[in-house]
Amino acid sequence: MKHSKIAIAAAFVLGFTLPVVSAQAQNQHSFVSSLGNDANACTLTAPCRHLQAALAATISGGEIAILDTAGYNGGTTVTITQAVSIVNPGGFEAAIAPPSGGTGIVINAGPNDAVGLRGLSIDGAGVGATGIQFNSGASLTVENCVIRHMAADGIDFYSTTATSTLTVSNSLVADNSADGMYVSPLGSMIAVFTRVEVNNNTSLGIAVDGSRSAGSVNATVSESVAAGNGIAGFYSFSSPGAAPTSIMVFHSVAANNGIGFGAQNTGATLRLANSTVTGNTNGWQVTFGGVLASYGDNYIDGNGSNTGSLSPISQQ
Repeated sequence: MKHSKIAIAAAFVLGFTLPVVSAQAQNQHSFVSSLGNDANACTLTAPCRHLQAALAATISGGEIAILDTAGYNGGTTVTITQAVSIVNPGGFEAAIAPPSGGTGIVINAGPNDAVGLRGLSIDGAGVGATGIQFNSGASLTVENCVIRHMAADGIDFYSTTATSTLTVSNSLVADNSADGMYVSPLGSMIAVFTRVEVNNNTSLGIAVDGSRSAGSVNATVSESVAAGNGIAGFYSFSSPGAAPTSIMVFHSVAANNGIGFGAQNTGATLRLANSTVTGNTNGWQVTFGGVLASYGDNYIDGNGSNTGSLSPISQQ
């Protein structure tokens, strides 16, 4: 199988003037609201309207809380350059609509910066290219989010940081025209996906690719579902001389994909434990020196033909 990625990188100029906020005036906790104004101080009693204004008003390591249902990017890309948490406490929709051909949220943070996103709904409407693109930072945590209808990928993790972490939990990434989530760092990284659904993406559900890295790339998937993805549900890539790349899939489901599970090229490994593989055109695919290992406690049935063989692993 031939698979290639084209990194999408674009810069967007804000169509409005943000307030100039002095360091002394910045908030630990900022707020945005449908009734807010970007000239406000972004406090609870005087909230801002858009996330970019709130980011300018918030200290590094601070938090931005979303107060009610509305769209919060004003038709532009939200660019994050600092450690911050953006939080929707629940009960309403905090929407991000990526611009045509652009990205909903871009993260260009410092090497020690942790970024958290909770409770966001990012819908590309078939024209926004990418939901979230992580370029640099220490970590990205995505929780209780919905990312769908992108013209390309739901989440791209292209970290240039020497060591970084991606955590996605309780989230849906679906109906995107390329991949659900594509992980391809330059440095070493750890990724954890828990209670995640990657459904009906045209290409791959979750792909972890260490071919650009000289470190190590390790991912763990648990309690998750990849269904209806055109090429594959879960896939591990590497290349000779690049980072050893592994995905451990536990208690998860790959159903009705082109390929349920796969590993491509020397250095790529996918381990499968206590999981279900069914209804896929190919249950698994192992090519060019990849390794697909099974602990022998999986439920693999009702698939078409397979490519390569499973390598048994003894349970400890």
